[in-house]
Amino acid sequence: MIKDLIKAKGEEIAVLEGTDRLQYLIDLAKEAEALDNQHKVDQNKIFGCASNLWVVGKKNNGKMEYQFDADAFITKGTTKFVIDILNHQPADEIAKLTKDDFKPLGIMELLTAQRQSGLSNLLDFVIRLAK
Repeated sequence: MIKDLIKAKGEEIAVLEGTDRLQYLIDLAKEAEALDNQHKVDQNKIFGCASNLWVVGKKNNGKMEYQFDADAFITKGTTKFVIDILNHQPADEIAKLTKDDFKPLGIMELLTAQRQSGLSNLLDFVIRLAK
C-alpha cells in the first residue's frame, strides 16, 4: 500500500539531521534523468514552485509512470523523492491519496514557504494525473 511506502521512506530519512536531509535531496537530484524538452510546456509545469518544475504522467496497465525535471537541485530532489514512491503504483490507489498522506515523509518542514507551496502543488498534480 502506498501509505506504507510513504511511512517507510519517512522513517528512512528521519535518521538524517536537518541539513543532511537537504543534502540527501540534492544527491537524489543528481540521479534524476532529464525530461525531454518537448515535455517542458505549461500544461506540464507545476506553478507556485521556487523554480521551474515539469511533470508528466501516464497510465500503463493501470499503473502510473511519471517523468519530471526541474532547474533547481532541491526541487528536483524533492520531486524524485515523491515520484520514486509513486512510480509504478496503481493509478486508482494514487488517485485516492491526499496531501496529508505525505506528511510522514517529514520533508515539508525542511522547505521554505515557497518550496512548501510548490511541493503541495506537485502532490495535487500527480494525484490529479492518476485520476
